[in-house]
Amino acid sequence: MANGHGVETPANKIATAQATLGLAIRLNAEVEAGRIGTDIYARAVTIVTGGPGLRLPTFPEATAADLRDGTFNIVLIALSASALTVDETLDDVFGNAASDTESSRIGIRVMVNQLRNAFAHNPWRPRWLVYAKYRNAYPITLDDGSTFTFDATNLDGQSVKPEQVGGFEFWVRLLQHCERLVA
Repeated sequence: MANGHGVETPANKIATAQATLGLAIRLNAEVEAGRIGTDIYARAVTIVTGGPGLRLPTFPEATAADLRDGTFNIVLIALSASALTVDETLDDVFGNAASDTESSRIGIRVMVNQLRNAFAHNPWRPRWLVYAKYRNAYPITLDDGSTFTFDATNLDGQSVKPEQVGGFEFWVRLLQHCERLVA
């Protein structure tokens, strides 16, 4: 996993996206389970910026709903970042998706790119924007034997839902597959 320092490889770019998504999901689960509560807003925090630092004051008026919404948004951003990372990494390793002729990658590349694009214009309310030429069903088989069909035939204009990309379960397996693919 990369952290802004050291050598970055295609595989550790994807590993970093996986780890970030995993942490976001864990944080969200901890909030949902009540193990992280609004008391995190009770303390001021100083963020070291390389300058004098940025001081975030306490936020005593924060509610449980604010915390749940915030961690949900962190999951959305991590999901978006994972799609962006995988899309760009696959482009770097295999060239532009539109010219990729390897049948085992086509469905993956279309789904990843379409998810990335769904977040591009509104990361807080992602919607599918699927051009007519991509409104097809794309079977995907991963190296662990997992399968999913990305059905983009009627997604255009719809809100993004995890089940449209096989749920978080399949998405994480896809990230793992892509990490191995580019290694």
